[in-house]
Amino acid sequence: MLSFIFLVTQKQSTGLHGLHLVNSNAWERHHELPINGVRSERQMHRIMSKLAKSKQSADRIQHLVYEIKNSPQAFSGDQVIALASYFSGTEIVLTLHLLDNHLFGLRCDQAVKLLQMIPASEERLEALQVIDENLLDPVNCFQLRHLFPSNLLPQVDKILAEARGQSHIYGSINSSRVIFLIDTSSSMSTEFETRCGQNFNRLQYIVHDLHKLLHHRVQSNFKFNIIHFDTHVHRWKECLTLATPHHLKQAEHYLDHLEAKGQTNTHDALQEALCDEEADTIYLLSGGEPSMDMNTILSDLQVWLQQRQHPCVIHTIAFLMGHTSDDPKPRKFMAKIAAMTGGVFRCMDPCTPIHQEFGDDLYSDDPDFNDDEFLDFFQERLKDVPAQLLGNVGLQTQQQNSSLAATVKHTAH
Repeated sequence: MLSFIFLVTQKQSTGLHGLHLVNSNAWERHHELPINGVRSERQMHRIMSKLAKSKQSADRIQHLVYEIKNSPQAFSGDQVIALASYFSGTEIVLTLHLLDNHLFGLRCDQAVKLLQMIPASEERLEALQVIDENLLDPVNCFQLRHLFPSNLLPQVDKILAEARGQSHIYGSINSSRVIFLIDTSSSMSTEFETRCGQNFNRLQYIVHDLHKLLHHRVQSNFKFNIIHFDTHVHRWKECLTLATPHHLKQAEHYLDHLEAKGQTNTHDALQEALCDEEADTIYLLSGGEPSMDMNTILSDLQVWLQQRQHPCVIHTIAFLMGHTSDDPKPRKFMAKIAAMTGGVFRCMDPCTPIHQEFGDDLYSDDPDFNDDEFLDFFQERLKDVPAQLLGNVGLQTQQQNSSLAATVKHTAH
């Protein structure tokens, strides 16, 4: 089971009550923000060159996972379609499983192109089940029905009816044990203008998106907590809490009363969140540089991660709307945090170059796929993939100590 932790920084009073009642679809169409952090053209050329030279499906899969491991940047819809051309239908389904949160999102017209690359209807249906949470415009999902034979339409309609789409800020939430770690420091009171000309401050916008996420995009077994930080760190609950209607209403009330104030104590916030061993996913959102030295935070973070009994993925969002200058330091800091745990980095900032590269420092043109660190990462990516699907592309899973451990191995050719 997966878990999420959300970190939120607290700021000055924003008068958020009732904002979440605005029509969700209309609000998103008019107020969507520039989201950067997808792979650069150079990075895409690099991975496609590797895929083109690989003759075995297992080799192609390992090269893809290596790219995911070494950069926290996600793949855009068009980039996923470009990658899919190097894989067979079955391999495309597995690729979508492996991309997970590294899929930046798909418009329905892009989903049509992607599914058309999978000839078998049953495999196409499985692919739809993987990408339904990544649809950016689920209101247009009717476009996908014509891709399936009539006998599969009842299943297709059920999937599409339940498609909630991505959160504009957080992307798709695939874990069920999450902490939302939110910066509510004074920088979160910074105002910005959306593309339709309406003004918000950062905290207002974030709270609205969290309202929509919690009410429309979580499952009944979803457990979560909210931790927000300014000069100090504040917990909503002492531990992960089941997303019952009562608890969701409590969380909504809590979010509406957050204030933007104080400094940005990212250090203590991360330490607090990582103390919860039940959570397996943290979403860290921040709007600027931390108050403490960034290298000290990264060094301490590495220690905290090693001290945990269970692994935890940290996805990061640099929410920099309202900045008037291009300062790369906050982006690089947040990208490094995501890269340390195999998480995804997202940046909301009109000043950020669309194809800026992050986290490529340790990339090797000749990777060792037998390296223990890579194998551990690969095993973690494979743990939730159906065993039959892995076997079809030359990979297998084994049961060890009553838990699923993925063992990568080539089949004989």
